[in-house]
Amino acid sequence: MFSAEPLAAIGLGGAAAAGGFMLENGDGNRGFMGEGCLKSCSEVCDRVFGLPLLGASSVTWAGGAIFNSNDTKETGQMLTEGLILTYGITGAIKLASCRIRPDGSNTGSFPSGHSSGTACTAVILWDCYGPGAGIPAATIAAFTALSRVTLGKHYPSDVIAGVAIGISVGLAVVGAHDEGTVSDHHIQPAFGISWSNYGGFGIYF
Repeated sequence: MFSAEPLAAIGLGGAAAAGGFMLENGDGNRGFMGEGCLKSCSEVCDRVFGLPLLGASSVTWAGGAIFNSNDTKETGQMLTEGLILTYGITGAIKLASCRIRPDGSNTGSFPSGHSSGTACTAVILWDCYGPGAGIPAATIAAFTALSRVTLGKHYPSDVIAGVAIGISVGLAVVGAHDEGTVSDHHIQPAFGISWSNYGGFGIYF
């Protein structure tokens, strides 16, 4: 999280969120997409791209392990790690900020969890599979962010901050894996026992 790219994403996103906060109006631009197909798609995003993303990533990780697909397992593990971090950070900030949503439903407005989760997912999928998967995932992430505004669930600054968090965490997870430090960051047993070729047991932590 403290390497150059994640920090740059946080810095730029924070500045953009601050600008959005100063410019946005009181109702949060609810309904700017109208009442047609785009609203229906926004409602689908509302149901699919929140915490269910974390469940899907865990299933992907488990499926890769069960069917011995290293690529699928690695992708699922990266997504699971990234989304746990993303939703953890987003949730902590929500509790600290207590910003009321535009629709008045609760105080979980800032930042947007849907936006952070889909942004993190897009970064990781782009790294794993290139633009063929990354561009569609980024498009979905961008639409999800806009959908949160049109549904009255978030203000523009909420989704900007959420996207910044998701991108920064995604970049951090990708960087950890690309640098060959997977064992330091993955979820794994706290200790283990191995048999030495020279005889005897060894314990590692």
